[in-house]
This record gives sequence, C-alpha cells and structure tokens, in this order.
Amino acid sequence: MAIRYDIYTIYKGKEYRIGRVDDHYEIVGYDPSDLDLGFIEYKPERKSNPRIFFKEVSPSEIGDVYAIVTVAIYQGYEFPIIHEESNGMYVLRSGCTITMPLKLLNQLGFSQVDKGVFEKKSNRRKRI
Repeated sequence: MAIRYDIYTIYKGKEYRIGRVDDHYEIVGYDPSDLDLGFIEYKPERKSNPRIFFKEVSPSEIGDVYAIVTVAIYQGYEFPIIHEESNGMYVLRSGCTITMPLKLLNQLGFSQVDKGVFEKKSNRRKRI
C-alpha cells in the first residue's frame, strides 16, 4: 500500500505534490519525462533514488489543490499514517484534543514527539 500524506494538485493532466516555497508555489514529481515540461532536477549530483523534479508554478497554471491522507483504524480509532519506515512499521499521528484526550493517547501507547503531537509505530503486517 502506498502511504500518502501531503497536498496535491493536477498540472497538465498529471497529479503532483505542491507546496508554497517563500513567495511562490512549486510542484514536485519523480518522473524524468517531467523535464520535458520544464521541471528541474533537484540536486542531480546527489543521485537521489528516486530522482526528484520540481517546477515553479502560478496558481492559474494548476487545478484544484487537495490533501490526501492515508489512515488506519487502530483499536477502533482513526489515525493518519504519516509514513512507512523501512522496517515495515507505520507511524500513526494524533493531536491531543477533546475527542482524543491525553489519557486515551497514553492508553493506546502513543508517545509525545512535539508540543501537542503524539505518534505511535504499528506493525503493518498486523491488522491494525
């Protein structure tokens, strides 16, 4: 399963990640054919795998902007999966809120990683 946790848009009929960088927007792709669309390879000397390509775009050049978040149901509660680690573990994240109080996060085995931010690693091979 591909874990997705980012902001996306459509550019020239293809989906790309998008982000605001300083005072402009950049779209990011991983397909070398994107070079034909005016993309620039990010730090080609690093020989990244996968290769990363980006392009500065104006809001008028792109389609709708939307978030995609992969979620897991863990012990009856829904949590976003932030990413999958190389060892096959999923990293789940939650904030401490009225509906997800600190006591419950502690009971579920979440650890605080930042102010008000909690994470838990879960084995992807187990039904979570």
